Amino acid sequence: MLGTHQKRNTMQTKGIFWLYILLAASVAFAEPPRLQFELLDVGQGLSFLIRSESCNTLYDTGTQKSGIDTMLANRNIDTLCSVILSHWHNDHFGGLYAIAKMAKKQKLKLKRLIVFNDYPLKENNAKIRESIFKNFAEIGIHIREVHRGDTIMDFAPFNAKVLWPQAADSSVTENSASMVLYISDSLKGFLFMGDLGEKEERVLLGLEPELNAYYLQVGHHGSKTSSSLPFLKRIRPRMAFIGVGRNNQYKHPRPETLLRLKQVMQDTTQIYRTDIHGNVKFEWGYGVMD
Repeated sequence: MLGTHQKRNTMQTKGIFWLYILLAASVAFAEPPRLQFELLDVGQGLSFLIRSESCNTLYDTGTQKSGIDTMLANRNIDTLCSVILSHWHNDHFGGLYAIAKMAKKQKLKLKRLIVFNDYPLKENNAKIRESIFKNFAEIGIHIREVHRGDTIMDFAPFNAKVLWPQAADSSVTENSASMVLYISDSLKGFLFMGDLGEKEERVLLGLEPELNAYYLQVGHHGSKTSSSLPFLKRIRPRMAFIGVGRNNQYKHPRPETLLRLKQVMQDTTQIYRTDIHGNVKFEWGYGVMD
C-alpha cells in the first residue's frame, strides 16, 4: 500500500503527464501562422498588400491615380511596417505621393520605405526620387536601402530575401533594377519580379540555381520581354498574378507570355489578372501545402 507522500507524488506525476498531453495537443491543433496576399487592382501598374500577424506591407503602390490611399482606408489599414518599392517607374512608385499625404495628416503610420537605390536614373525620375526622399524624411519615415542577400523581417516566421539586384552594377537600370523579393516557408515560395526582363532572369537563375516558386508575380505586367520559357520551366509556378490595366495601350499581358505560362502551369485557371478578376486575395499558411 502506498503511503500518503507516495500517493501525492504519483498524483503529481499523473497531473504533469496529462498537462503535457494537453499542451502537446494544443500545439498540434494550433493554426499555423498565415500571410494574406492581395493583388490590388490599381490599373496599369502593380501593388500587392501583404498582411502578416504583426505587419501590413505594400510591394509597390501603383500610379498617382491608383487610389492606393482609398484602398488602404477601405481596408481599415492605418499602419504599414514597410512599403517595398521594386523600382522607380511611375506605375510602381506613383502611389507614394498619396501615402506621404496620408502620413502627413496622421491618417497612416509608415515605419519605412525599402528601396534599391544604387543605380542611375533619368534626370526627371532622379528629381522625383530626391523629392520623395525629402518628403519622407520630413515626416520621419526611415529610408532603408537593400541589395541582393538582404532580408526583410515583416513576414516572420516566413523568410523574405532580396534576390536582385546586386550592388554597384552600372548595367542595372530602369526595369532591370527591379527588386526581386522571395518570401518562403519550409515548402513554398512567392517570387515578386517587378518589371525584370529576360536577360536578368537568366542571370538570376545562375545566381539561384535551386530557385522555384509556387506563387509568381509575373514580371512587367505580362510583357513579351519577361517570363521567358527557360525561366518559367525552372521556377514552375502553380499560381501566377498579373497586375495590368483593362484595355491598356501596351496590350499587356501579351499572348506569347500567356502561352508560355500555359505551357508550364498545371492549371491555367490559376492565372489571375486584375483586368479580369479585379482585386485578388488569398491566404498562405506556414508549412501548409495546398
